[in-house]
Amino acid sequence: MSRVVLLFFLIIGSVGIAFAAGNQDTAGSVSGDAPKEMVVATFHSKKGTPSVDGLFKFKEILEQKTDKIDVQVFFGGTMGGERELVEQVKLGTVHMCIEGWGTKGTYLKKVIPWGVPYLFSSSEEITATIQGKIGQEVSRIFENNGMVWAGEYFRGNRQLTSNMMVRSPEDLKGLKLRLPENPDWIVVWKEFGSLPTPIPSPEVFAALQTGVVDAQENPISSNYDKRLWEVQKYTILTNHIVDLEGYVLSKQYLDGLSPDLRQIVLDSAKEALEWATETSFSNEDTLKADMESKGMEFVKVDLKPFQETALSTMPHFQETWEPWVIDEVRKVVGK
Repeated sequence: MSRVVLLFFLIIGSVGIAFAAGNQDTAGSVSGDAPKEMVVATFHSKKGTPSVDGLFKFKEILEQKTDKIDVQVFFGGTMGGERELVEQVKLGTVHMCIEGWGTKGTYLKKVIPWGVPYLFSSSEEITATIQGKIGQEVSRIFENNGMVWAGEYFRGNRQLTSNMMVRSPEDLKGLKLRLPENPDWIVVWKEFGSLPTPIPSPEVFAALQTGVVDAQENPISSNYDKRLWEVQKYTILTNHIVDLEGYVLSKQYLDGLSPDLRQIVLDSAKEALEWATETSFSNEDTLKADMESKGMEFVKVDLKPFQETALSTMPHFQETWEPWVIDEVRKVVGK
């Protein structure tokens, strides 16, 4: 099954959970809605990447479907970092934003297994978990916190970047490593002997430039977006996490729309997520080649010792998760 089809089911499933009663329609059938502004935002820094451009794609798709909503896109952290944006979505002052691992660590840590390094090997495996009970619980938790989850898009695998050569887990000992604000990840990277430091995404470049941290980890698209070749020598191809981010919308904002218009918004979000996934996968080789031309060295490593070290922390996660989560994981990966 293709990634596009899988993502289609992923988003349809999550949207259907939150708004099963909504009916798909066209702009011509929308009536009774005064024109509304819709504020969408991300902490990601610039256009030209699937994360930011995906929001502009959402604007394009939605405004083609209806003239009832004028979408305003903000990026580069101009309306705050990930945590601030999610709080504004809950309050209804921002109407849609990208949620990342910081949000997942805050709201979903008891029900999602996606962030355990090396537990999943493909986007297809993660999609399979989202189509089941895990996806249902994610949708329920977000809705209970004033948000509607539209689904996820995949950004490629997360890779380590560093100014020190890393070829084995032993090389990570004492390395000052930037991580997102996700407490569970700290557990894993401490197991490697590194010194994890949570830093918001917009501050990563400055933290590397000033020596606050020596290394960080992100997908290649994010590393390119941040121009990390200017402050990092190596990309270590650890492939430790299949990276994903999602769209969350303000429940308060959606509740103020007619059912028809609300469904148009959700359908547009689904299409934008699908576009962002396909763009991320198709662009990665080009971004990698451009980074190499600018001096970044890409280093292949034997993944087995990294996998063994990371998965030794599974008891921590099993104690953190709801008891049923590990059974859902085993249905997919058999680990």
